[in-house]
Parts: sequence; structure tokens; C-alpha cells
Amino acid sequence: MTEISHWLTGVIDLAPPWAVYLTVIIVVYLEVAVLVCGLILPSEATLIAAGVAAAIGQPNIVVLAVCASLAALSGDLTGYYLGERTGPRIMQSWAGRKFGEDHWLKAEDRVRENVWVAVPIGRWIGYVRTLVPVAAGLSRVELRTYALATFVGGTTWSASVLVLAYVLGATAGVELIGILVIVLVAVGVGTVVLRALGRWRLHRQEEKASAQSDSAA
Repeated sequence: MTEISHWLTGVIDLAPPWAVYLTVIIVVYLEVAVLVCGLILPSEATLIAAGVAAAIGQPNIVVLAVCASLAALSGDLTGYYLGERTGPRIMQSWAGRKFGEDHWLKAEDRVRENVWVAVPIGRWIGYVRTLVPVAAGLSRVELRTYALATFVGGTTWSASVLVLAYVLGATAGVELIGILVIVLVAVGVGTVVLRALGRWRLHRQEEKASAQSDSAA
């Protein structure tokens, strides 16, 4: 872990502020604007690393918060338009199928029931923040209402994660944050693997059930 801490410190020292800002914008935007990116991009880990960089390096925490908030809002609006324009077809795309039909249906139901609860809370749950914008577009949620809800959700989420990482980075140093980043990435990868295994098992069960049905006929 000491070697990882030294490596992270070196990266933070070498990285110019604009590179940190740009990385935050790209990751936060793409995670919600492009479905396939929602499966692989660790936005929380990125924000934590950026918050630490602001605590012990050159990036400004206020600029980071503004960049993350605008990227989150832009990504959510892109996802909304994607859902509105493509309709249910996006659920049948390669990336759409990876999330699973049940998750799509739940996201649509939650958004229809109460957009002011579903959107801000969804920001804190991995794959949900990728599904909710598209589900809002599919459900034809009023754009102005959705934009306000996602602005509140994206701003509070990004500012909270950045400030927490900033405070921890200033007090505990980069070693503890390195552990947190590794844990978050591991949890994200593990979630994707478990979901893939669950879909594979369900597919196998459906194949067996279909084979038994054909044999009985």
C-alpha cells in the first residue's frame, strides 16, 4: 500500500490542474450520457481522487465542484434526450440489455412516481444514475422538472463526495484515500461481474425450462 500511496502522490504532483478538471468532466459526463460507459466508469473513485488532489495538490476544490456539477447536469440531459428520441429501442441495444429489463422497468416506475425522489437518490447508486436519465426520457417526464431535479441531485452528490475526499485527504493523507479508491473500484467491478453471472444463470434456467417444455410436447 505504501508503494501505491507514493505512486498516487507522484501522479497528483505531476498532474496539472486542467488535466484533473478535464478528467472529472469526461468521466462524470460519459457515465450517464453513454450507456456502455455507465457499466465501466467509476465516477465516485474519480471524484475522490480529484478531491484528494485538491487537498494536497494544485487543483481548486470549488472549480472541481463546478466542473462536476455541470458535467453531471449535461450528462443527465444527454441521457434524457437519448431516451426521448430512441424510445424503447435503447433497452434492446447491446448496452441496454446488459442492465436487464427489470432494472429498466423499476427505473421508469420510480421516475414516474416521484421524480424529485428518484433522480437525486438515484445519483448515489452506481448503475441507477445511468438508467434514470434515459428512463425519464422514455417516460416523457417534463423536461423542466427533470432538469431541476437532476441539477439538485448532481450538485449535492458531486459536492458531497468531493468535499469528503478533500477533508479526508487534508487530514488522513493519500494512503487512506488510496485504500478507499481501490475498494470502490473493486466493488464496482464485483457488482458488474455478479450481475453478469446472474443474467447467465437466468439464461441457462430459461434454456433448460424451454428444453423440458419441448420434450414434454
